[in-house]
Amino acid sequence: MKRLDVLDGLRGIAVLLVLWYHVWEASFLSPPWGDLAFLPATGFVGVHLFFYLSGFVIVYPFVRAAWGSATQPTWGQFAWRRFIKIFPSYALSIVAAYAIGYAPQVSANGNNWVQDVLAHLFFVHTWSAQTYGGINGVLWTLAVEVEFYAIFPLVWWCFKRAPWATFGAMVAAAWLWRMGLAHCCYTGIFAQWEENLPGYLDIFAFGMISAYLWTRYLSLAEGARSRAVATVAAIAGFGFLAWLLRGLYDYRMADQWSGVWQIDRRGLFGLAFAIVALGSLAGAGWWRALLGNPVLKFFATISYNLYLYHQIVLREMTWHHVPPYATADPHDDAQWKVLYNYAGFGATTAVAAVATYCFERPILKKLGH
Repeated sequence: MKRLDVLDGLRGIAVLLVLWYHVWEASFLSPPWGDLAFLPATGFVGVHLFFYLSGFVIVYPFVRAAWGSATQPTWGQFAWRRFIKIFPSYALSIVAAYAIGYAPQVSANGNNWVQDVLAHLFFVHTWSAQTYGGINGVLWTLAVEVEFYAIFPLVWWCFKRAPWATFGAMVAAAWLWRMGLAHCCYTGIFAQWEENLPGYLDIFAFGMISAYLWTRYLSLAEGARSRAVATVAAIAGFGFLAWLLRGLYDYRMADQWSGVWQIDRRGLFGLAFAIVALGSLAGAGWWRALLGNPVLKFFATISYNLYLYHQIVLREMTWHHVPPYATADPHDDAQWKVLYNYAGFGATTAVAAVATYCFERPILKKLGH
């Protein structure tokens, strides 16, 4: 299957947004341009972009088989590829979190590490308050991903027969899940459960319908005019995304602001991602090269391990006073905040690169990914 460099570029952007968010969360250092303060503060939306890309990439070979000339992967191949891509690096990160003493410090489960580990190994840790956020807080997204993989054969069975109806049903199900939780459980489990798979089905759905539209229609479009229109659409999509992020940021003083703002609006992120991705895929060569540049492709390559380890590295740096600071509260030290940002980006990138090139890629090569 031909790789789509634009999607790699978007994956690089997604992981950099998430990394920037957690660096900002630790340092409180916003960009020097005040109008861009919303970017790091809402960088967690990079996770939404990951889910969108997963929906696109997972369904893409099946769509190409159904409406193109490719051969459909077997379900055994699908399961094996997902397993070797996800599980070895995931398991290693859990071992590392315990080996350095990080996991016990962030667990809400006390010393019951067996329950934490088992819940995470079976990817059900987001459904219990005791295990949600344990070991390594960012691992909640892996539960969402793997649960989507588990239901994907059924989703594909429906999508192959009725793409638009399945898309609509997934969008509606996600909205009903978030709305229902807000009405029944706002003061209880809303903040936790709206972050589970049902609350993100619309984002996955936009990725799936994007792969369908690209394969059936947009990949066939040719000519300078169509490429120019697509490029303008992609740029407008980025503008639309920035507008959504700004609206989310402006709501930040409200109770449970992120989840509440997204009850009716999370699907709009999926729409913005679809406009950006499809416009970029069909766009002018210079635009595709810009998004698929070597730097973003590098971060796309190490994105999984960068995601797995970045919060561990950043918190360990803070706990161990790296870089050192001269005030009781490092946030009162302007120089520390700047140095922490440089050191945080550098250290997390280095750790992710080592994990990727010394463990993940050899495993994938050996096991035939």
